[in-house]
Amino acid sequence: MPASISIPKIEIEADVLEVGLNDERQMEIPDDPFEVGWFQPGAKPGSQGSAVLAGHVDSRTGPAIFFHLNQLEVGDQVYVTDQEGQTLEFKVTSMEIYPYDDAPIDQIFGYTSAKRLNLITCTGEFDRVERTHRERLVVTTELVSQ
Repeated sequence: MPASISIPKIEIEADVLEVGLNDERQMEIPDDPFEVGWFQPGAKPGSQGSAVLAGHVDSRTGPAIFFHLNQLEVGDQVYVTDQEGQTLEFKVTSMEIYPYDDAPIDQIFGYTSAKRLNLITCTGEFDRVERTHRERLVVTTELVSQ
């Protein structure tokens, strides 16, 4: 199980918690704006498939853990360390923005023969009626080394 994430380019060091589905059958996100959630029913980082980590972009008091996620570029490194202390290196391969209610769930969470790690956060304008940002940023990375 992943224990922490490090993204040197944007100075992220954060704990990773296991999360599942909420009552609306959507991925949960940690309450703490400075923690990152790993979608435990899905792939584990470093294994075949699409592992998914999500974090908040902001909170009521200001920027949150993934506030600068949109500054990543193809080739940037992401490191995930597991509970035994083993660190996996991933490299950013793409970044996409989707409407919050029309993201390609199968592509983000679904099976792939690659060893992917997808990072998700909110982006775009905050919709006060829906109480969420109107878009989702998905940063796709692939395993480089173990």
